[in-house]
Amino acid sequence: MDEKFIDLVQPTLVPWEEVEPLFAAVWRSGRLTVGPHTEKFERAASALMGVEHAVALNSCTSGLMLAYRALGLTGEVILPSFTWTSTGHALIWNGLTPVFADIEEGTCTLDPRDVERRITPATSAIIATNVFGLYPDLDALQRVADAAGVVLLCDSAQAIGATYKGRRGGGLCRAEIFSFSPTKVVTAVEGGLLTTNDAELARKVRRMRDYGKTADGSDIESFGLSARISEFHSIVGLANLERIETLLAAREKLVAAYRAALADVPGLTFQTLPAACRSSHNYFVTFLDARQYDRDEVWNGMTDAKVHTKRYFYPPLHWQAAYHGFPPPSPPLTVTERVSVSALALPLFSHLTAADVAEVCERYKQVLRAAKK
Repeated sequence: MDEKFIDLVQPTLVPWEEVEPLFAAVWRSGRLTVGPHTEKFERAASALMGVEHAVALNSCTSGLMLAYRALGLTGEVILPSFTWTSTGHALIWNGLTPVFADIEEGTCTLDPRDVERRITPATSAIIATNVFGLYPDLDALQRVADAAGVVLLCDSAQAIGATYKGRRGGGLCRAEIFSFSPTKVVTAVEGGLLTTNDAELARKVRRMRDYGKTADGSDIESFGLSARISEFHSIVGLANLERIETLLAAREKLVAAYRAALADVPGLTFQTLPAACRSSHNYFVTFLDARQYDRDEVWNGMTDAKVHTKRYFYPPLHWQAAYHGFPPPSPPLTVTERVSVSALALPLFSHLTAADVAEVCERYKQVLRAAKK
């Protein structure tokens, strides 16, 4: 019998029957975007995260672009290179200069000490990121930001449901921006969300998601985007948000099974998860010792074994062609560069079965044995 192909990610959705009547009602109403379902979605997210304001958008990338613009950032912004490309792209669209900082060993999150040494008089903000579901050391990063008099934001695309020292994400810094794309723990099919306790920032972004219109729509008060979220996306987002604990619990069990099954594999390690934080487990990433394995050979081997894996994050932003026009990081990003060529994400989604995890591990071990130097 042929082995089945195992996907890296799949969106976990509510049954179609739950959303179909809501979709039909919206269709008949003619109110297709930023209507009552979007307002309900925003209220539910705000309550879940214990934050005063939540602004739903068409994507996390739009949220980043609008947040940078609404805060009036200028000059240089410090961010990790070990992140998805939208963190940096949103800066470029705002005419800002990315300054890449290194990550910490183990957690793979932004290193506050490295951030501190890269601050200059031109720095206006620090952009932290949630990595695979884990928040960075936000207390240390906030101290660095406060000492420098700059803004701290968090690209929390992968963070929905994660906690930091007992606090659920959403209000952990000036603003957080979440993603609800199909690869996330909670999906709205597509979508994003900006959360903040800053009423003025929320007001600005709410206007800017609709081109920058005034409240009555009679004028344009700022430079915005067409970044509205549809009612259909808000319906799906809310339905999935309401079962977030079930989705998180399923992933926690799957990750525990992965770690147990792969714990004895030589030259393979996992992300360090501090006890004070709860990861959303948006991705499960393994790290291969370059002295024992060629990560790309293993990646190709897993494709042959019919398991979809991902080199993640790879390449880091400062290696991407789009960023070659900026000066290379100095000093170099030694941890980022080592981690990015060793990282390999394995299949993980909330309805993945325990049997599938066992099968992935078996195929992975076979590939690793064959690839071992």
